[in-house]
Amino acid sequence: MLRLLNLALMRGTRLLYKGASLTAAPGERVGLVGPNGCGKSTLFAAVLGDLSPEDGEIDAPASDRIAHVAQSFVAENVTTLEFVLSGHAPLVAAREALRTAEASGDEMALAAAHAQLAEVNEGAVAAQARTILAGLGFSQADGERLVYDFSGGWRNRIALARALMRPADLLLLDEPTNHLDIDSLIWLENWLRHVESTVVIISHDREFLDRAVSTIWSIEDGTIVRYAGNYTQFEAARIEKLRQQDAARKAYETQAAHLTSYIERFRYKASKARQAQSRIKMLERLQAVEPVRAKREWRFEFFKPERLPEHLVDAEGLAVGYGERRVLSDVTFSIRSGERIGILGVNGAGKSTLIKAIVGELPLMAGELRRGQGLEIGYFAQHQLDQLRLDETPLEHMKRLAPDTREQELRDHLGTYRFSGDLATSPVKPMSGGEKARLALALIAWKKPNLLVLDEPTNHLDMETREALTMALSTFEGAVLLVSHDRHLLRAVTDQLWLVHDGLVKPYDGDLDDYAKLVLEHRRTTAQAERSQREGEKLEKNDKGPQPVVNKKEARRLEAQERQRIAELRKPLKKELDAVEKALAQASEKLRALDATLADPEFYNGSDQDLVAKTLREHGELAPKVEALEMRWLELSEAIEAIC
Repeated sequence: MLRLLNLALMRGTRLLYKGASLTAAPGERVGLVGPNGCGKSTLFAAVLGDLSPEDGEIDAPASDRIAHVAQSFVAENVTTLEFVLSGHAPLVAAREALRTAEASGDEMALAAAHAQLAEVNEGAVAAQARTILAGLGFSQADGERLVYDFSGGWRNRIALARALMRPADLLLLDEPTNHLDIDSLIWLENWLRHVESTVVIISHDREFLDRAVSTIWSIEDGTIVRYAGNYTQFEAARIEKLRQQDAARKAYETQAAHLTSYIERFRYKASKARQAQSRIKMLERLQAVEPVRAKREWRFEFFKPERLPEHLVDAEGLAVGYGERRVLSDVTFSIRSGERIGILGVNGAGKSTLIKAIVGELPLMAGELRRGQGLEIGYFAQHQLDQLRLDETPLEHMKRLAPDTREQELRDHLGTYRFSGDLATSPVKPMSGGEKARLALALIAWKKPNLLVLDEPTNHLDMETREALTMALSTFEGAVLLVSHDRHLLRAVTDQLWLVHDGLVKPYDGDLDDYAKLVLEHRRTTAQAERSQREGEKLEKNDKGPQPVVNKKEARRLEAQERQRIAELRKPLKKELDAVEKALAQASEKLRALDATLADPEFYNGSDQDLVAKTLREHGELAPKVEALEMRWLELSEAIEAIC
């Protein structure tokens, strides 16, 4: 658990917040929210002991019982699996004890070390590590690759896997979704539901927070305020709180004005002196209510395209890839003016490859790609942030883009993207990832594209900028092609989906909830394939010629002992799996009945509206329950199969 007692924290000479007293109970999931720079990561640093509070106390578990993802780590020359296992402190201690005992030659110490390692159950821990890596998008072969071989985004996933492996009472996650695709997000949400430790998450992904947390800690008004519920419920409660504060301010102003008027009229009249003095004391006791600081909603826009041709891009029989390796084949599609398309697919399926082919960054291996006359593409990708000139300012970037435009007009445009005053003339190099992303969007908008191609545009963006981007894309008059792990953005902006899978690109008729079920089915199939492979490897091993002669009685005893060990480990998981299967069957049957009822047009005509509303509400409550049961079934099945 985690407790803050009258906490005050500073950054440099600036007071971030004070008087913060909150408690996160064991097993509670907390979302820590607030604008950039308000002190969210600073609180994590204080909990970890990296800085001292200005005032108050932090009651947190011991450091060896806190798991967190380090902001940076050295890419060690070890395999990915070993690096992730190094996060499991009991296993590390047991291995070290065994090495020490083997070096000492002490038989008693060696026996004790082997017993300690058996108690930790190295096989089960390694299976758990492989499950976590698979959930975060790594293949089985990736576990044997060196950490050094992976790119920055994948290294962040490895660091997250290591943190999730650590047995802990408190888990701190700072922007864990930044480098994940939707598939990994779905897995992480489910994983966090079953973690026993207290979890505190900093995230700007509102749908992730809605699914992953049950409490919000909001940094606001110079302190930290607790709200019950997920992010959507927090927003509603926050709005109501501001409304009540505004009403209290108006009541205070009315009462204060009335008392002041009476005092001014009668304070110098002897007959009213006593009453006037009484009103003065009432006015002094009257608690002032500060006016609500109206939050000015920040908005920007993508300009109306100068031309809107009907046919933007047509592709027929495309094949694209790298060198001799084909990533996608037989790709045929059309993009028309005004269409809003979201692209789904697991990491590595070829989403970015498709995008690069469309914008012309990747040559075609086969097929034809026709770009409409007057096509103007606005392309955003993470690698483009690295192509910004770090020694130049935002204003200099704009001047290179539009050399004949008046400087004030360029400044006005940059101001729309929050580059005003000195910030417009400051070098890009020290800017945050979010600021660089905003600059890239400003440069794109100036070109007035009629097709926006956006590859993970929300990485590094805070909640407010994501909302502004969502509004800008929703009102954009051109076409949008979007790859994003932000499901709120996908739901709000796109009206059709493409699925990149098995080297093909096909229209996807379902929605994002249907896609989540597809992810579950894919993981189930993958788990079965890996199980079959392991069984095949065991058979192959058993067929390899004569085995060393051993005492048959001792061999039978060891085999029975091993079967008993596996059975004992699997028993509680199988018991829970049976219960989940039973609950899943009942819930699925009820959901199918509700689907049939809601699919009947006569139901809406022949039933009263209360019954319709009740049925819709039951369906809305039951669907996520079925999804959660399916994910738990998959998790239990994988855990049982991993025990060997």
